[in-house]
Amino acid sequence: MSASLAPEHRAAADFVAASYRPERDETGLEAIEKAADRVLEETGIRFLDDPQTIDVLKQAGGVATSDVVRLDGAELRRIIRQHAPAKFLLRGRNPTRDTMVGEDAAPVFAPIYGAPNVVLDNAVRVAGSRRIYGELVAAAHAAPGLTNTGQMICVMEDVAENRRPLEMLLAHLSHSDKPFMGSIASPAAAEAVIDMTAAAAGRAAAPGQCNLVHLINATPPLTYWPNPLKCLRAIALKGEASMVSSYMMMGATAPVTVAGALIQGYAEVLAGLALAQLWRPGAPVVMGILAYPFDMRRMLPNFGDPASQLVQFYAAELGRRLGVPVRGDGAVTSAKIDDAQSGAEGGRVLSAALASGAHFILHAAGWLEQGRTVSLEKFHRDAAALAELGHGKPAESPMPLDREIEMEIRGRIAQS
Repeated sequence: MSASLAPEHRAAADFVAASYRPERDETGLEAIEKAADRVLEETGIRFLDDPQTIDVLKQAGGVATSDVVRLDGAELRRIIRQHAPAKFLLRGRNPTRDTMVGEDAAPVFAPIYGAPNVVLDNAVRVAGSRRIYGELVAAAHAAPGLTNTGQMICVMEDVAENRRPLEMLLAHLSHSDKPFMGSIASPAAAEAVIDMTAAAAGRAAAPGQCNLVHLINATPPLTYWPNPLKCLRAIALKGEASMVSSYMMMGATAPVTVAGALIQGYAEVLAGLALAQLWRPGAPVVMGILAYPFDMRRMLPNFGDPASQLVQFYAAELGRRLGVPVRGDGAVTSAKIDDAQSGAEGGRVLSAALASGAHFILHAAGWLEQGRTVSLEKFHRDAAALAELGHGKPAESPMPLDREIEMEIRGRIAQS
């Protein structure tokens, strides 16, 4: 049963969020845009080993020198504003689980993404596995506060890498009927998961709607690697959503200052967001600019640092000026166990994402140890805290997966 906030508590929470959000700094935002435009024009972005991407950017006015393309930031913004939707419907197998992403919609919460390790409820640390993955998807389905079951909640270390995308797909479809995220293992894997998800959903394509959102990361500083570029193209051409993100370490892969990180991150994501529209005008996108100070003594990022929260607030405002949904981070922490440090750091980051108005909040449950570990105990605690926000629906058993779809997925796994 969802534990929604009482009206008086909800009003108090809204007041705190409004008070926590800094006053909009139009002068500062314009300065970031102009500085990012200068980076795009004078330095450019590297697009590695993907001539098709470079060709389409040249057609849009880019100037290419080998794999570096210098771009017009104002033109990229024009393309994005003209074509990218301010919101889109992310569909689940169960239509009652559909979630709107973007303008005037409640935030979407998805669990941790990409952890190789798992800490079980008995505190034993193990490698991720297919069995544990299914249990995590089931837990995400049962959690009212998690409106999306994510992707790669843990790595299936007992499954061959080429089989993991379809194994994860089967887990999401078997243990839940909520929306989830797509694979970016390769363009072929992304297309296979997109096609099988569409078959399982059984609903015709429609403008402003899609079945999956995919995490497409730039590689700071100012680089896109071939696989994300080719996946972005495949995903956009299928009409599915891409969450184009720059995830920076301040002082390592980005400038150490908040302003410098914002300038670099904005330049990176402008290129990716515009690319999606060049491949298919109207393709749904989410913008993510995230940065955390990097400790040069420990060679690790400091999650929960106030500087990262300033980046979050300005990123959300830049997204609003651009007219696209914005990503935020959830309860991320540097803590190795679910302790006071974990709660304090994760609470600050999640509060900043909520107060900034972020629309899709990733890593909302289970994150420990700089993202290397998913903790089952923290997963359940984070999910219970999210339920207090009252955005989710009470847990019900998922709709059964069509037997023919299940057998087709299993057949493809066996052939891979």
